[in-house]
Amino acid sequence: MLGFKRAPRVLTIEDDYNNVRHKRASLGIGRLVLGMVLGSVLMLAWQEAYALSADSLDNINEQGAGQLLMLNGSGIAHDTALQLESEVHFAVSGIVSHVQLKQRFRNESDDWVEGRYVFPLPDQAAVNRLRVTIGDRVIEGRVFEKKEAAKQFTKAKQEGRKASLVSQQRPNLFTTAIANIGPGETVEVEIDYLQTLSYENDQFSLRFPMTITPRYVPGVPLRAMGLDYREVIDGEIHESVDNPWGWAVNTDQVSDAADISPWLYPQKPTISEPLNPIRISADIDMGLPLAAIDSAYHDIVVKRDQSTKGRDRYQLSLKAQQVSMDRDFELHWQPVKGAEPRAAVFNESFEGEDYALILLVPPEASMSQASLPKEVIYLIDTSGSMAGVSMTQAKLALQMALSHLKPQDRFNVIEFNSHTRALFPQSVAASPQAVAKAQKLVDRLDANGGTEMLPALQAALSPAIEEPYLRQVIFITDGAVANESALFSLIHESLAASRLFTVGIGSAPNSYFMRKSAEMGRGTFTQIGHVNDVQQIMTALFNKLDSPVMSHLQLQWPQRAIVEAFPNPVPDLYRGEPVIIKAKLRGEVDSLLISGSFATESGEQAWQQRIPLDQKNDHKGVSSLWARQKIDHWLDEKIAGKAETEVRDAVLPLALKHQLLSPYTSFLAQEQKTSRPSTQALKKHAVPNVQPQGQKPQSFAFPKTATNSAESLLLAVVFLLMAMIVGWRLLEEEDDYVISA
Repeated sequence: MLGFKRAPRVLTIEDDYNNVRHKRASLGIGRLVLGMVLGSVLMLAWQEAYALSADSLDNINEQGAGQLLMLNGSGIAHDTALQLESEVHFAVSGIVSHVQLKQRFRNESDDWVEGRYVFPLPDQAAVNRLRVTIGDRVIEGRVFEKKEAAKQFTKAKQEGRKASLVSQQRPNLFTTAIANIGPGETVEVEIDYLQTLSYENDQFSLRFPMTITPRYVPGVPLRAMGLDYREVIDGEIHESVDNPWGWAVNTDQVSDAADISPWLYPQKPTISEPLNPIRISADIDMGLPLAAIDSAYHDIVVKRDQSTKGRDRYQLSLKAQQVSMDRDFELHWQPVKGAEPRAAVFNESFEGEDYALILLVPPEASMSQASLPKEVIYLIDTSGSMAGVSMTQAKLALQMALSHLKPQDRFNVIEFNSHTRALFPQSVAASPQAVAKAQKLVDRLDANGGTEMLPALQAALSPAIEEPYLRQVIFITDGAVANESALFSLIHESLAASRLFTVGIGSAPNSYFMRKSAEMGRGTFTQIGHVNDVQQIMTALFNKLDSPVMSHLQLQWPQRAIVEAFPNPVPDLYRGEPVIIKAKLRGEVDSLLISGSFATESGEQAWQQRIPLDQKNDHKGVSSLWARQKIDHWLDEKIAGKAETEVRDAVLPLALKHQLLSPYTSFLAQEQKTSRPSTQALKKHAVPNVQPQGQKPQSFAFPKTATNSAESLLLAVVFLLMAMIVGWRLLEEEDDYVISA
């Protein structure tokens, strides 16, 4: 849930939250709470009346599928404006997926409109093409420096020319802006991107996010300083108090909150009336036979094509023609036993330079991991965004994790929302009594409040590690936060010898935050999208934690070669994980020697393997994936303390050369001729997202929070002060009481 930032503090949960020693103290505090509750009820009632009139509520309830909720300066207006339909196609070849996403915006109003749509993509996607189609006219987009693209887009918008601007807000969060869509007109925006497939435990997979779990925005609203929404006009930044696009206000911690907080439809989709409908299809050409293809959360139809001699290709589509964009689409497939790739190399020549994408699956250690006692910190998110199915999944996952503890381990449970609470003041031995106490706590957990994640991570990572314990932090959350950079910096600074393992919960988690946190925490990222998956996925995680980790990985290139390879350094590998290297090659590079070691009970077990690189298969997209990985490397350097100017100077020319979206570049497509008459006004319309499946409705995700004005804050404070006065007067009636520390 959203709210103004409170000072975070770490509490200790003891004796079932009952720290009250005397009944009269309980009675006095109860009266204080009663007074505050009465004041809060008055405050909420006022907010509801102020935010939405009865007519507004009736009109919102009448909204049909595909309709738009539009915010204006005085509150909520609603209009049938832009309808969105999407189509995505995955062309899988080797371990690379070429993805084509089409977004069709149809203007149902009688106005000329400017539309904006905030949407997720995989956080490692290399977005490398934009094409806009209006009728029979096709406009190819180009990558520009971000400020220049925004300046040209604004100029085209003001001159009445059609234009589309696609920008990256986060590595997994993007915006499409379209200017000058005429009445009854349809504009199609086509975005292409490349993605490396996931390959783990002999199974390939890809994930396509389709909606956004609203993200908690910490910090003090900039509105308190007279600022809120920023817009670039004629190359200059203009600031105002009106935000036409999202429900959040910019804060001192999240300066772009307004741009990453799209409205959600207040109603849920149905089969007959999907919201933001999408068609999904795929072609899979792996060059090897597959034993199974499945989608975790959608029904699909699979056809096998053997028309090409010696190759098996597979086509798939949705069983239903269209579905609502209310959950992630996940696809996974498994090669026939014995056909699993153990090593693969894909090459591309781009502008006279050679690139390679290398996959290698190391063998598993022949012995078990060295048996070191563990200190396991379970960190569970109980904020409002977890309400509903997500909380059920999280509690099941945590109960399984607790049951996996061994007597020689130590552990603690930390839950957080607006506050951070630890079960024990410090980690304790995993005795049956301590584990039972933790399990009782988990049973009582409920989701509410904000997502103050920073103090929770501090509480988990900051205590000194006692020898000989190995600390593992199991972090269970949907990652619905907007201050990712601050959290990454904390992990980088506080990790020390700890290992951070993230467990993503829900139908539309913030996978970028979860994956990057685990990467920086030298752990792994696991995702649970359905209650039925908890046991299988958590068991796989426990197997990883109990298996030898391959570490000290080294890449040895030929002596005369000049190679720029990523990731750098190569991270540790857990059970079933492959080595995936993206490299730019110069000179004579005929092979690569990869070496590493396992820590087992009988000591270090060395391993190495040589991979030939002299085969040429001209696999399109490898150069873009290398450039995307190098951009990630430089952004990680920024988290580690590298100056912003140095990072920008390294990323910008790379993104321009390879025509990639980045934090410093945007895609722009614009017409040269004027479409909108100068006498016609241009109205702003935001396209809402669909509420993630299984998530309980939250007040901040709907238009009734639009009136987050200074008056609202002032009156809220007045109501709470009145409540406290009433509560204290009731409390004074109790002339003697004792409250435990």
